[in-house]
Amino acid sequence: MSKEKIRLIDDLITREETCVLATSDGIRPHCSLMYFFADHAAMKFYFFTPGSSTTCKNIREHPHVSLLIDRREKGVTLSIQGVHSPIKKRQTTEAITKLFLMKFPQMADLANQPDAMLIRVNGIEAALATGVEDVFSTKLKNS
Repeated sequence: MSKEKIRLIDDLITREETCVLATSDGIRPHCSLMYFFADHAAMKFYFFTPGSSTTCKNIREHPHVSLLIDRREKGVTLSIQGVHSPIKKRQTTEAITKLFLMKFPQMADLANQPDAMLIRVNGIEAALATGVEDVFSTKLKNS
């Protein structure tokens, strides 16, 4: 049973293109619909946002976030708890940006803005819901 759930988690992470990224300013939550690119093996998730955005401001001050990836038409949701991990190497940023834009060329205008921010979130744990009472929780690899 859990192998099926793990496969479904992997499928959602690798096949879906958007998620809701929830951040907080310490008091109020903030949700943004985002395109995401995942390094599936390392359970790292990448997003682009303007540096002046509420999402970016929140994540700098409060690095713990939640992602929601779903297939609403099938009643399947995946909630991932994670923490922002700033990218320190320019080469890493350039390599991930290239991969991100290969998957989402429509994001090139945003990615090329001077204040564009590539956000990396390390996934820590996940909860997969395949029904109201069917929830499977697991720690993520490399967390």
